[in-house]
Formats: sequence, structure tokens, C-alpha cells
Amino acid sequence: MIQTSLHILLIFSFSLICQGCEENDKDLQLRSLENETYFWENAKDAAQRLGEIMYHSENGKKVSERFKLVQISDPHLSDYSPSCHYDNPINLIQAVKFANQQELKINALAATGDFISYSDDKEKAKNYMRSFNHFFLWENFIPSFACTGNHDCNMDGNANASVITKAEIHEILFTENNNATLHQPDGENYYYADVANPQGGYIRFIALDMLDQPTTRYNTLHNVIFSSEQIQWLIQVALKEGMTDNHSVIILTHYPLQPYSGNASTYLCDGNYMHPWSMIPEIIEAFRGRTTLNKIYKNRSIRTENIRVEADFSDYQGEFICYLGGHAHCDASFSIEDLENRNSSLLPQRMFLCTNLAPSEKGQIYNSVERTEDSSSSNSFRIYAIDTIEKKIFVTFFGAHKSSAKSISEVSY
Repeated sequence: MIQTSLHILLIFSFSLICQGCEENDKDLQLRSLENETYFWENAKDAAQRLGEIMYHSENGKKVSERFKLVQISDPHLSDYSPSCHYDNPINLIQAVKFANQQELKINALAATGDFISYSDDKEKAKNYMRSFNHFFLWENFIPSFACTGNHDCNMDGNANASVITKAEIHEILFTENNNATLHQPDGENYYYADVANPQGGYIRFIALDMLDQPTTRYNTLHNVIFSSEQIQWLIQVALKEGMTDNHSVIILTHYPLQPYSGNASTYLCDGNYMHPWSMIPEIIEAFRGRTTLNKIYKNRSIRTENIRVEADFSDYQGEFICYLGGHAHCDASFSIEDLENRNSSLLPQRMFLCTNLAPSEKGQIYNSVERTEDSSSSNSFRIYAIDTIEKKIFVTFFGAHKSSAKSISEVSY
């Protein structure tokens, strides 16, 4: 009862900070008893599946805990979503609640972009983002990390007065983070952080910023822009600083690392990269193979903003696990192919996409999973158990899931 009262008080206080809802927002049924019931049913089922994959076993005996990770993506907080309304984003609250159940021993929580939906009222859009950050960290006691998505700039086709700038995003999302120590350049929205791995060593999370421009030159609603400074930081700092052979790397980046396809033959049919999509994967391939990479990645529109990569990874340490992303509003896993420096002696790099958090943002192209409010399908996110001994990633889910898909899958890396 005390916890419930505190929850109501905090939500009320946050509503005052956000200057309240519009009158039509007050008519929304933001939460229901049924939603709570379905949460605990989904939590029980997800915990049971996680229990099947959370331990590394040898000769039938549990030897060590695997690294356990919850990923959410595309919550799109707004003033119209019953499950992700910015006054009380119940699905976000429940995802954090699930990840913090002590018996599950979750090691980290990752959010891979698109925290807000568009609003032509810039202050309201910023309140959406403030709400995301507040509830993402509220009563959250595990290391938690977020990377930007294309909607987080609040750009509607063209640059206008409603755009949330890079500096404003930084102020809202990264001024305070009580869950983890972020190694982050001043004023930037990219960073790395190390989390202890139960199997020994560390998992290094590298969060990239796809909105990395000081002005509004590029339409980042539809285009990824990585600055040359961010790429140099990735090479010289994130993949090198303090790295040991006991480090394993996970990269958070919102857009699927695939070429654009107008016919949806890849998971990137909405948006594109200003530099070749393969730039980050080719850097990582050189890192994995301990080789050099010397290449110019051309900017699609401005020749003077090409990115030159000159990297020598021969003395680097650590391994790469996978990428985590979103954007396509579906659960997916794919190998990253067609790299100029593809190392055939290694397994292909893998990327995992997490579906949207709320039914109001159900995907229209790739996602055939039924999503309805106040049901077992009203919430959905992914759960991973990573085995750095076996070099395997085990994947399961919470809530909505494609019935024809496996409830637990595994991929080697």
C-alpha cells in the first residue's frame, strides 16, 4: 500500500513538472487492473523461460550464471498511447519492474531508441523524453543504457522550431544517470560502460548516437549521421580504452545495419545512412580480426563531410558479441553480410532487433504479431542470456510474440 501510494505521488509530481495533460488526455484509460494481471502472467512465463537459459552447465551441472540482459525499444511515449502515455507509461514501468526482480538476476537493461513520438509542441516533446528518462531510471537498480533513435530529434520531415537539439537531448538523458558509470565525452550522446560479467570479466556496452550533428543540417528523422569525431572515438577510445581479453562488446544502435531496401527485403525500408551502412560493421570486422582498415566512407550529399578511417587493431584486446537495435517494430535477428573486409574465418556479425513496446506503435510492414491493449499482447520486449564461455546468445521474450517462432532461440557468435 505504501509503495502504491508512493507511485501515485511520484506520478502526480512528475505530471506537475510536465505541466499536466491536455483535457482530452484525461479521458484516456491509462491503466487498468487487467493490465496488471496480464503483466504478472507474462512475467511468470518469461521468468520460466529465462530459468531454462540463465545458467551455463557442464555434465548436467550448473557451473556459472550467464550474463542476462533485457532489451526494450521504440516506446514512443506520447499523449495518445494508453500503454505508453507520458504521464504514466505503464509498459515502460512494467519492463523496468520485470528487469529488477531480484530472483531473475538481470545484469543490465538496454533501451535502443525512439523514446518519443512527434509533437509540434517542442516543450511537450521534451516532456515526453523527460518522462521516458524518469521512468526508465525510477526504482531501477540495475545498470541501464540508452541510445538515440531517429524520432528522438522530434523532426517532422524538415528542420523546424520543434526540433530537439543534440544539446537538449544530452541535458535530458545524460545529465544524471544513477544506474551506471558512463564514459562519455563532454556534451556528447555516445558513450561506453562496463558491467561485470558473472562468468568473469566485463561486458562493454557501446551506445552510438545516430543524431550526431550540432545543427539541423541533416534530416535525422530519415537519415543516420555519425560524425567523424564519433567514429574516431569508437576506434581510439570505446574499443581500446581499458579493454582486456576479458572484455566482450555489445553495441547499441537504433537503425538496422543493412542497406536500404524500398521493397522491404531488408529491415531498413524507412530511412537511410548518410555514410555507407557498412562503415560501423567494417570497423568492427577489422577489430574482430585484429587487422587494419584504411578507407574513405563517402557522405551521400556533402563531399567535404566524408569520413576517413585509418585504424590498426593489431594490438587490441577483447571480443565482439552483437549489436542491439530497433526501428523496424518487430523482433528479428540477422547476420551482417556483404562487407568488403569480411573475415571468412569468423562467424558473421549478428544484430538483434527488438519490437515496439506499446500496441499504439505496432509495425505495419514486418510485424504480423497481434497487439491489443489490456491483454497479454499489450507489452513486448526481449530477454537475452549471453554465454561468453560457449560463445552463444540465448534469446527469449516477454509478452507478445509471433506464435510460429521459437520461444527460445540460440545463436553462436
